Amino acid sequence: MLKISQIETNREDTGKCPECGGKTILNSFEKICKECGLVINNLYRESSFIFHDLKNKNSLSKQYVALGERTDFIGGLGSFIDYEKSKYLKDKSGKLLPPSEQKLFRRLKKNYAQFLRIKNHETEYRIFNILNKISLYLNLNKNIRNNVAYYYKKIVKSEEKVINNISLIAFCIFFASRKENHNAPITINEISNAFQNFGHRVNPRLILRDGIRYKHYLNNDSLPHRSEDYLIRLVDEVIKHKFLKERIVKKGVLWSEHEFQNKLIMKCREILEALPLWQRGGRNPFILTGAIIYLADKLIAKDYDQKPILTQKIISEATSIAEYSIRDHYVNLLKPIFIN
Repeated sequence: MLKISQIETNREDTGKCPECGGKTILNSFEKICKECGLVINNLYRESSFIFHDLKNKNSLSKQYVALGERTDFIGGLGSFIDYEKSKYLKDKSGKLLPPSEQKLFRRLKKNYAQFLRIKNHETEYRIFNILNKISLYLNLNKNIRNNVAYYYKKIVKSEEKVINNISLIAFCIFFASRKENHNAPITINEISNAFQNFGHRVNPRLILRDGIRYKHYLNNDSLPHRSEDYLIRLVDEVIKHKFLKERIVKKGVLWSEHEFQNKLIMKCREILEALPLWQRGGRNPFILTGAIIYLADKLIAKDYDQKPILTQKIISEATSIAEYSIRDHYVNLLKPIFIN
């Protein structure tokens, strides 16, 4: 049974009752008058979660515990000696330990923090540290990070020998983020670039290799992504381009960046609705979205009788899509359909 430990005391107190002048005593968490029973004030004490048998009052029956290990964290059972950065150690009642015991438990705490927490789990500890860094870099939410850790542990448990743990966690990030449609979604190149920024030799080929090798351990029921999934994100990247504001002024357009963004998104959605899946011909949806943004700008310029704002170079720099890929999709697929 899980209960909060409450220390009951009935020791005498030298204070006097303000009502009748009688002696006061401490009973449980209240200071009361022994004569009239007036509750003078409440006493708050630190409590610990303990497991114990209510019938057995022996102190040996108490067991102080903490919650179990987290999915994405290697650190024993989660129990620590006092707080992580505390300078002075206290007992369960809040009193400072004697100097000799302070020295003893500080040494035990230091040794436990350095070694025992990750004993026999050094690889997982290192991998999950990398995962936490990459999660912050790619702005992954907590749910994605926990799923990544779960997929990694599931594969490691099922696979006898993992070729490369770092590329495996990269694949798990790719799989989890795409399954959750997070960040609309993250591409393999972006994941590999994130790992390379932290000094890890991970490239798209290694991520794809691990995907082919280990994906049968996971339930792969996610649907293929479409250009609609990338639209908001790529338009946002184009709007944030450093030369866009200058281009708007140069072309004599009176819209603000926000107004241009809204018109661009609406026009792109119109194009996507008019472009069925069979006409897209299995093309890369990420690259196709970049070409659709380029086409949308041209159609907006035609509708409002003004010059186009975007260039293939601006879209390429903003989205990291090669110019020739944007040009190829525009000339061979989009232009014959939408430009008369």
